[in-house]
This record gives sequence, structure tokens and C-alpha cells, in this order.
Amino acid sequence: MVDLDRDDLAILHVLQDDARNATTEEIGAEVGLAASTVASRINDLEDRGVVTGYRPAIDYEKAGFEQRTLLVGTITDEADEAAIVGDISEVENVVSVRRLLADETDLHVELLTDTQQRVEEATDELHELGVEIVRTNVIVEERTRPFDQFGKKYTTDG
Repeated sequence: MVDLDRDDLAILHVLQDDARNATTEEIGAEVGLAASTVASRINDLEDRGVVTGYRPAIDYEKAGFEQRTLLVGTITDEADEAAIVGDISEVENVVSVRRLLADETDLHVELLTDTQQRVEEATDELHELGVEIVRTNVIVEERTRPFDQFGKKYTTDG
């Protein structure tokens, strides 16, 4: 775990809202720091592994990937549990893998494809890796929002 002070938290709050368009000057004005200090702190947050990347929000349906599927399953006894999440994430069309602290449905795998056939092929590949799929769901809608506990109270508008 990394110790974060109030300035780090405020910067994270601003970054997660719109990191692509937020300049260090704008972030500094919002959190009450100089732009050079913001740049230095962002570099430090990246170096310490707190900020791991910057990803665009994509409308997958508009991009031609209409089949968004959540596969719910479990890791079989024969699978190498230490490596399984990494192996699953390398399967073509897998966009996220979540391993839960649960019993029979401890694995959630999200696939993004343009055909049902590819879903079936990916399911077969997962089975070969040692995953038993117990339920398949089509994702119809998803909403996400920034975690507003990252220093909102430390920004000038919070």
C-alpha cells in the first residue's frame, strides 16, 4: 500500500474525471498547487504504481463490437491458480478478468466480440485453461463513475 497525502488524493480525483484533457495547469488551479508540483506528483504516482495507465472510454457497439458477454465460472482443481488470471487475460477478445473471493462463481470474464461464434470459441479456450463456465450473460448496459472519495474535499470546487 502506498501512503497518499491530501494533494495526491486531490490530483487522483481530477485525473480520474478526465485525465486526457486535464493539463497540469488546470489540475494545479483546481487543487491549489503549482503546475510543476502537479507534474512531479503525477510522475511519482506513476512510478509508485498508483496510476497504472490512461484509457479512453469507448462505445464498443459503435465500434462494431455488439456482442458483450459476461462469463461467470470457476477455476477447476487442475488449473494453475497462480497463473490463471494472466492466462485468461491473454485469450483473444477478453477485456477484463475478475477473480472473486467466492466459492462456485469466483471468476468473471468479460468478452467483447462481433459474433456469437467467437463467444463459443473463447469459452472453449477458457475451458482448456481450466475454467468451468456456469453462466453466460449478455451485458446490455453498464454505468461507471469516478470514485469520488479521492480527494474531492481537497479540490477547490469540492
